[in-house]
Amino acid sequence: MYEGFDIWTFLVGLPLGLLIASIILFMNWKKGKKERRFDERYTTVHQHARSISWGVTTAAILIAWTIVIIVEGPGLAFFILTGLWVTHMVSYGIGAVFANSKN
Repeated sequence: MYEGFDIWTFLVGLPLGLLIASIILFMNWKKGKKERRFDERYTTVHQHARSISWGVTTAAILIAWTIVIIVEGPGLAFFILTGLWVTHMVSYGIGAVFANSKN
């Protein structure tokens, strides 16, 4: 089924790639902290960006959900999108409770 796919190369390369990415992210975070890149302005901008992103994701899930139910009916894709929607909304609720208790 997977001609030319070496599973052992993948199993060695995946953790190695994750390790390298983690080291680069850590170094970037250390440098940013020294240069004071992560101040209040940074936090405010990224909170606003996440709010916009959350709204767009909500709309995209609802549109995809509607298209799937019209085109395919209540099949596997519908239930996967329903699970995604529930996860999306539950994570929002947990985040709202956490943010409310923090402020």
